[in-house]
Amino acid sequence: MLRTVLSNILPLVRNINGYYVRHFLWVLSLGILVVVIAVLKWIGSNDSDAIETTLRCRDCAETSVALVIDGDTLETGQGRVRLFGVGAPESGERCAAEATARLNDLAGDSVRLQNGPRLFDRVGRMLAYVYTEDGFSIDEVLVREGLAEAWTSDGQHRSLLVALESDARRDNTGCLSDDSNATG
Repeated sequence: MLRTVLSNILPLVRNINGYYVRHFLWVLSLGILVVVIAVLKWIGSNDSDAIETTLRCRDCAETSVALVIDGDTLETGQGRVRLFGVGAPESGERCAAEATARLNDLAGDSVRLQNGPRLFDRVGRMLAYVYTEDGFSIDEVLVREGLAEAWTSDGQHRSLLVALESDARRDNTGCLSDDSNATG
């Protein structure tokens, strides 16, 4: 195909010593390179999992995500899972939609689960720290972005999550500003 295109274009740009041909091919190559670089940058900038977290768990059990219920609850292949260590606004509260959308974005089709000190909550949902498919902490992202509060009572990651919440409140990040209705 390229040979056909070039065979139709080259007679138009050819001169006696071939200068225009070489120049045309050089400009064409440069143009293609610029387009490829632009496409690769665009693809990288739209990667929703391009996050960094302190908490990671690449070897935690992976499970499929069927549905995001709200900002801190998922329906998974293992049943209903409540994020351990964080509380997002409930339906109807300020920022509930934003927290739910962010959890949906981070969870995608698959998450990784890590048990906390308690396996189930009082209504029978599984409690787990939740990680992206790549092993980055969803709990940490939600708190850092001000979309959830950290639990202060228990959990192996409590200290980090409480510190991140404090930082988010200090910086008036997301829903954790002084006029927030988020609950834990």
